[in-house]
Amino acid sequence: MNFQAQKVAWLLSGAFAISFFMARIPNPLVGTDGIFLTNLMHDLVHLLTAIGFVIVARMGAKASVLFMKSFGAVYLGVAILGFIMLGDAQEGRLLGVIHINAADNFLHLGFAATIIALGFITNRELKTA
Repeated sequence: MNFQAQKVAWLLSGAFAISFFMARIPNPLVGTDGIFLTNLMHDLVHLLTAIGFVIVARMGAKASVLFMKSFGAVYLGVAILGFIMLGDAQEGRLLGVIHINAADNFLHLGFAATIIALGFITNRELKTA
C-alpha cells in the first residue's frame, strides 16, 4: 500500500533539508542574517531532522506516524523552551548553543502544531486500511 504518512514524511524531510541548505547560502529568510536566525548547530538540527524523516519514510507508514507525533511534541517543547529562554530578548541561544530569535519560536510553534496534526490525520488512514 502507498500510505500518505510516508509521503508526508518525505515532504517534511525535503522541507527541513531545504532549510539546511538555504541557511548555508546568504539570503534574507534563514541564516545568520535572516529573519529566522540560525547558526551551524541550528542548521545541523534541521539536517538531522531531514535524515530522521527519510529513515521513517523508508521504514513505513506506522513509523512515519509515530515519528510525526513524537517529533511534533519535541518541537512544541523546543518552542516553549525558546519562548522561556528568550524572555524579552530579541535573540539568544537555546540551551546556550542553538541561535534563535522570536521569529524562530513562532515558526517552531507553528511547525509543531502542523506536524502533530499531520501525525493524527495520517494515523486515521492507518486505522481504516
